[in-house]
Amino acid sequence: MKPASGFLHAIAPYFTGPTPERQQHGRITRDAETLADSDGSIGLPWRAESMLERMERLGEIAPRERHAGEEFARLFHLAHLDPLRASDYTGGERILAGKGEPHGGDRARRRVIAALDALGGQSAPCGSCAWFVLGCEFTLNAWARREGWGGKPLHQPVAKGILLGTLGILARHFGM
Repeated sequence: MKPASGFLHAIAPYFTGPTPERQQHGRITRDAETLADSDGSIGLPWRAESMLERMERLGEIAPRERHAGEEFARLFHLAHLDPLRASDYTGGERILAGKGEPHGGDRARRRVIAALDALGGQSAPCGSCAWFVLGCEFTLNAWARREGWGGKPLHQPVAKGILLGTLGILARHFGM
């Protein structure tokens, strides 16, 4: 049985928020934008603070570096450089998930490649950081464990320094 259309509005004053288990994984706030829930009513979404937003709030980066990182991530996803794939259960080919924008995707791909060139290429530390941390949304720790030199993972302060350098170069590259 479906709840009444105004169900969320009726319980909203009594709803205390995300569980304590969820809150221990980062700052959670109400999103400024509303969205339609499964019944078509207005939803009251919660939003997790991103790594770049947290770094800006803590004063580790300036707004221009956050915007540059978000721009790289936006272009990366628009270019479908790491697309999600889903099986077609009708027996056909594998299909791409998401909205396809062939012309916008090509332009975004060229802009990502230009940004990676400014960072020294995808195999350079800053290029790798941009690709995996900003684009593929790896955590900084996961990227540092994966990336190391000589069989040893990067230390956290070194990985963070590479990310800070990456964001500074991207801010200059994007003219922010």
